[in-house]
Amino acid sequence: MLTILFTLLACSDPSTGALRRAPAAGPDTLTATLPSTSTSSSEPTTPSPPTTGSSSTAPVPEGPTLYPFSTHHSPITDAVANRLYDILDRGPTLDDAVFAKVGASSLASDRSLSCFAEDPVELGTHGGLQVTLDHYRTGNADGTTPFDRDSLAAVAGRTAAWVMDGDPSPLAQELDALAPRLALVHYGTNDMGMGATYASALPGFYEAYSELADTLTEAGVIPLLATISHRGDRESADHWVPMYNAVIRGIAQREQVPLIDWWLALDALPHKGLSADGIHVEPHPDGACRLDAEGLEHGYNVRNLLALEALERARQLVVAGEAAPDAHVARPAGSGTADDPYVIDALPFVIDGDTSTASSDAVDAYPACDDADESGPEVWYRLELSVPTPVRIQVLDRGDVDIDVHLLTSTAPEDCVARDHRLIETTLETGSWFLSLDSWTDDAGTSREGPFLLALVPCSPDDASCD
Repeated sequence: MLTILFTLLACSDPSTGALRRAPAAGPDTLTATLPSTSTSSSEPTTPSPPTTGSSSTAPVPEGPTLYPFSTHHSPITDAVANRLYDILDRGPTLDDAVFAKVGASSLASDRSLSCFAEDPVELGTHGGLQVTLDHYRTGNADGTTPFDRDSLAAVAGRTAAWVMDGDPSPLAQELDALAPRLALVHYGTNDMGMGATYASALPGFYEAYSELADTLTEAGVIPLLATISHRGDRESADHWVPMYNAVIRGIAQREQVPLIDWWLALDALPHKGLSADGIHVEPHPDGACRLDAEGLEHGYNVRNLLALEALERARQLVVAGEAAPDAHVARPAGSGTADDPYVIDALPFVIDGDTSTASSDAVDAYPACDDADESGPEVWYRLELSVPTPVRIQVLDRGDVDIDVHLLTSTAPEDCVARDHRLIETTLETGSWFLSLDSWTDDAGTSREGPFLLALVPCSPDDASCD
């Protein structure tokens, strides 16, 4: 078994410790009702997903909400609601009936959401979504509805870096044209090809995607971030999809904005919902907005359902003023020191941290692994494994921050078995393992401490990189 412990940060109103707004109760669902299910080899061994329902008078649970890998929608808890209200306050004049599409071919395609602009739409058992459908149909997206808008920020073949590039950038142009309250964001597949390897492309993707999320939230636009699909075109690419999705999840979790797990929903479909090219998803022959049981055997239809559900969850909170529907999912306790490490209790796992606020600065070097100067503060994690597990361990940072990852069999530096600036790929044997995320110190004596993202993702059994 795996175990986790984490530090918590308060997200409630500092003056009251409660929700900044007190809406009426409104339960919702975290997982779409789809016609079939499957168990994937990458499915997490997490605790049960959060139950729905919360009281508008209950205090905000301490700390940001953890996003389970087992649900189609990340939880909207009191803590998440307060974060979304903070974003809302930055753009008071934005249009509550308009969302932007920000992505590549998946959102540029007329199969993605466009059919929702027209009657009739076969909602099947999802008739409750009609209110949200009608709401966004009234939105004026520069002369059309947001569903069938040809977005300047959604172009086939593009990346998260592209949408932020230029003066004005495609994103800035689209935000200026629409003044949207929400933005549906989907990048990652093309970004995987922006390096010599999928591993070398990931840091650039993390930087660009983080900047994109920052730009949206600073403008008062609530991002709805979506995971990418399987890759049927290339096995080596498919091996890396779970890590890219863990990074997308980690950014959403760090920012406490909604995540839509399209990957998880499509994993249950025949051929993972993919078309013959192995990259793009495919629609039902009668259209991508057919949301009955037959329609939901197809990739675009499932994506469209989850997107409409995400729009509904956001509308219920920020427009209708309903209560945060989901129970808090705590980041378990711990101090991140060698004596009291954060404990990883399930794989896959992703968490944000910050060595500049770490409680530990006890280790300056790991001579068994390297002679690098790691005299800045460090954060410790512990992992207990009951079976041998092939795994990728990835650390990502931004700007001048430089955090290195060390793998050890104990918290003693001489027990270091692997170190890297970004990535460790290995098979971990049964037993106890420790990770130290330590701040590199440069030749001038400056500790490059600061925020980081840590992700641990099991490798596919046929992925030789993790042997």
